[in-house]
Amino acid sequence: MNRIELVRQSVERHLNDIRDLLAMRLLFPPEHTVIAIEKEIRDLYTYPERLETSHRDEWKAIAVKALHRNAFRENGQTDEKNLEDYLGLLQEYAIDQCKTDNAELFRCLEQLLAIEQAANTITFHDAKRREVLRLIWPDHK
Repeated sequence: MNRIELVRQSVERHLNDIRDLLAMRLLFPPEHTVIAIEKEIRDLYTYPERLETSHRDEWKAIAVKALHRNAFRENGQTDEKNLEDYLGLLQEYAIDQCKTDNAELFRCLEQLLAIEQAANTITFHDAKRREVLRLIWPDHK
């Protein structure tokens, strides 16, 4: 198995939780961002579906890129061992510290997750989405 496949599998197994993915996004920010992460998180109150659609995929890609760049060393260990050690350090120290340092963002994320999982909440779609649905299904309210 090549390194990129190894990293992708590791992200799926060890960093699939959305909290860990947000921490990876904060620890390894993209070089070019159009919208600040704070605004992205605030926007989730209006567009909660983005968390599981675009953000999860984007943050996984960031995690894969970061691990691929940083986890492998020429130290006589196997790629699997290097990746395991690096992930262990990230999870034990960096991710936890990131959550502490960015407590307000993670509080918002927890709030969004609680809203999403609550049985008594309804997601209201934005106005343009409602207009498209009315065109497709005229009886749709």
